[in-house]
Amino acid sequence: MFSLIEKLFDVYYSPLCNYASRIVGNADDAEDIVQSLFAQFLQKNNLQAVKVSEAYLLRSVKNKCIDFIRAQKKLFRNDSDINYPALEPNDISEEEIEPLFYYYAAKLPPKTREVFLMSRVNKLTYKEIAEELRISQKTVENQMGSALKKLKIILQKEHYFLLMV
Repeated sequence: MFSLIEKLFDVYYSPLCNYASRIVGNADDAEDIVQSLFAQFLQKNNLQAVKVSEAYLLRSVKNKCIDFIRAQKKLFRNDSDINYPALEPNDISEEEIEPLFYYYAAKLPPKTREVFLMSRVNKLTYKEIAEELRISQKTVENQMGSALKKLKIILQKEHYFLLMV
């Protein structure tokens, strides 16, 4: 029992924190949310639910983020300076695409992920990435090709590909 939870934690903790962070806007709160999810699995001995799928984990984190945002809104009901994203627990929305992007990008190998994020997030050209990382432009092209192929496979498997295109 405990080893299954440990394995799931090792595989999914970082990507789920990345995902939650994009929803709630704070890395510390995101870590608390993901840790509470795994603690909940241990407390409830809920291994059947954990075995279901990665989609189950994503949905669980999303719902915990929604609960967190709602709780924060109640705490700061009169604070007009705080902007929380509008999230509904049902279908995927535009607000969820960016967190999913970072979640799945976190599953790429480290060097591939670095090149991919520099290109897509920092909007650097292949030449600029090559110069900054001190690698050839051809290596950057290969890393990007690899990243896009892997993301396409992951997203098609999870039925998110059409939403990301």
